Amino acid sequence: MVIKGEYVNIKGSKIYYLEIDKESSKDTVILLHGKRYNAYDWINSGIAESLSNEGCKVICLEFPGYGSSEECDLEKEEVLLEFAKSLNISSFHVVAPSFSGEISIRFALKYGNMLKSLTIVDSINVDKYKEKLNEIYVKTLIVWGRKDKIAPYEFAEILKNNIKNSTLFVFENLGHTCYFDDAKKFSEVLINFIRA
Repeated sequence: MVIKGEYVNIKGSKIYYLEIDKESSKDTVILLHGKRYNAYDWINSGIAESLSNEGCKVICLEFPGYGSSEECDLEKEEVLLEFAKSLNISSFHVVAPSFSGEISIRFALKYGNMLKSLTIVDSINVDKYKEKLNEIYVKTLIVWGRKDKIAPYEFAEILKNNIKNSTLFVFENLGHTCYFDDAKKFSEVLINFIRA
């Protein structure tokens, strides 16, 4: 597995990402991160490698002000848009835990036509978007730890009940970082969803 660390310039800010490239891949998966994490956590957890082994091109993006990325004035969903444009990625799968889950909801509402699929994991602030979630038509996987004390399980139900083309997977005994706490199972569920 060859991991490249690169910077891309977005509106004058250097934005950092890791890439595990599969030249023959038809699928690009962009992994976003929670507030306490960065691109390398996807590598260290083995999730990025699992996706790569399935033939996906995997990109781990660090949002402005996190990890090695510089601050940037753009809204974070616009950063994701500009990032995809700068790498000539016209459509992709996105995986978005915690605070990036909220960013991915905003992205799906604005630019859903660019998404092959959306995976929302223990997202914060879901209740803010309840009235708009029915405008998301992209295939969506909702993953939640039922014992989450940061983003309550009712958020998962709001997503499931309002996003038409959605599937819910629950880690019954895990909390907010369920995707890292059982990275093997999460990878398996994610890969099956992307491939379906």
